[in-house]
Formats: sequence, structure tokens, C-alpha cells
Amino acid sequence: MTALAILKTEAGDCTRPAPLSGWRVSALPWRDVDIELGADFRLESGERLDDPVLRIRLHGPEAAPAIVAAGGISAGKRVADAGHDSGWWRDVARPGGAIDLDRFQLLGFDFLPGAESDARAITPADQARALALALDRLGIARLHALVGASYGGFIGLAFASLFPERLERLAVISAAARSDPMTTALRGVQRRIIAFGLECGRPEEGVALARQLAMTTYRSAEELRRRFDCAPRGARPGDPYDVCEYLIARGRAYAQAMPAARYLTLSDSLDRACVDPADVKARCLFVAVSSDRLVPARDTQETARAVSGPSDYLCIDSLVGHDAFLCEPEKFSDRLSAFLGE
Repeated sequence: MTALAILKTEAGDCTRPAPLSGWRVSALPWRDVDIELGADFRLESGERLDDPVLRIRLHGPEAAPAIVAAGGISAGKRVADAGHDSGWWRDVARPGGAIDLDRFQLLGFDFLPGAESDARAITPADQARALALALDRLGIARLHALVGASYGGFIGLAFASLFPERLERLAVISAAARSDPMTTALRGVQRRIIAFGLECGRPEEGVALARQLAMTTYRSAEELRRRFDCAPRGARPGDPYDVCEYLIARGRAYAQAMPAARYLTLSDSLDRACVDPADVKARCLFVAVSSDRLVPARDTQETARAVSGPSDYLCIDSLVGHDAFLCEPEKFSDRLSAFLGE
């Protein structure tokens, strides 16, 4: 087995007041751990990483059952609130929440690649293998659960397929065994926009424009119809409409946080997902969104039916579309809480 090393550990206390009514404040500890995967860690492509490190954040009691939570390609180890960091899934992962930090130890991680200068062909299975190596170093032989939404759901399915003995429960939200061809087509256009920006020496503009297109797939047409009108905002052809101004702002913000090479890598990784559901033997909960354009509910349902282990399926109605796992977690939190507590 590959030798691993902890490179850095930082600790803190989660003492920040909870912002929503009904939340319970907990002084549960958290710590950051950087784990070296080893010089011999190779991707499925055969490539090595320049920065073979998996960056992890742990919350909750160390002796408690361990749960891994993973989200979309913009998410990472900051799942729950910690110090001055706001968690990307703070409504779900909190004391008393669906992922109850008083009952479970939570592990979040930053997706590979790390500080890579060039795009790499990284699969969800590569992420799963890196996670398994990190769990070895942390002394976690078996997970109570892996909860994956969007990209994290594809990683969860890969982990369950590759390491069935290490996973008791798998919750998959807005993901399936493989990408839908229309989704791959749309993401392919985004990647070519990013590549064009790199070729022109304007990588941030490429990322921003690609993100604008991506945003139209994360949300539903009905939500945009309710939020925006179609009245022109300028007199000249090409002047933005109000919905365009929203997309432009989102694209510019994203370009400040996501390097072009990383965006290319993780976008491509989504479309490299390919799992045989029959290899998934863990107890499963699948959650789909009726208005999801990226991962159609039928794809999630078909995967739920095809796994080997016991499986439950829930389809929620939402105007938000794919991003419902971020914007409306209350629609599935009770079911997730019950699933994790069984």
C-alpha cells in the first residue's frame, strides 16, 4: 500500500452562532489535514499529479461514525461552518442537522487536482481512490455513509463500486451512473469556450463566459421566467437583458475563484463518470429533482433501480433545478436524516 504522510494540520473550534432559528450552537472541534497520496499515485490515465495531496477538513467527535460529504465541482472541504469559514452545505451539516455534527464525524475534501498548472484527465474513480488512501491514513476502515450531491454523487457511486467493503450507506443527490448525452454536449461547449480563452491569452474571460452558459443549466427555465422579464435594457444589438446581467455577474465572480485549468479538469471529470450500478452493494438513498436539466430524474431513478443493494428513491419538486441540493435542502433533509440514522 502507498505510504502516506500528513503534511499539515490546523485546528479550530466551531463556536460561531448559528444564523437560522431552530439551530443548536455546538463547540465541536474541527481540523484541517493535508494528506500526501504518495509519489506513486497515478490517475487512470497513467499520469502523475504535480501536487499529490488531498486536503481534508474533519468536524465532530473523532470516535463517532464517519460520514463523507461531497458536492458540486465548486465545493470542497468547507462543508460545515468552521471558524470564519461558512460551509457550502451549512443547512445540512450542522449540530442537529441532517448530517448531525453532534452524532457523526464529518469529512469534507478538496477535489483533485491541487496546484496543477495544466488540465488533467481525472475521473470520479480517481477521486474515490484518493479518498480511500486518505481514509487509510486517518485510520477510518469503514464509512458510516458517503453523501454526494452533483459531482460528489458521481464520486460516491465510484467509491461504492470500487470499495464495497468500506461503505455502509450511500446517499446520491442529483447524480447517476453516467452523464446524460445532452449534458455532456452542453459541458463540451463550455470546455471549448475555456480552451478558446486560453488560446487567446484571456483565460479569465473564457472561464466567465463558460460559467454563464453553465448557470443556465443549473437552474430551471421556470425559475428564470419568474425572476426576470424579457424587456431589453439597451438600444443596441448585443446589449444585455436583465437575465444576461445576472449571468455576467455570476461568471465574473466565478472567474476570480476558479482557474481555467481546474475548471477544464473538473468539467471533463463529470463526463468521465461511468459506473456499473450492479457493483454498488451499499444501502442507498437516491434523490432527484423534477426540474433538473443536468441530471434528469429518470437517470437517477434508473440508477436507483439497478444497484445491487437495498435502495430508496425520492423525487422532489423544485423551481430551482439542479441547484436544489444547495438552495432547498429542506425538501430532502428529513429523509436524509432518517436514512443516516437507520
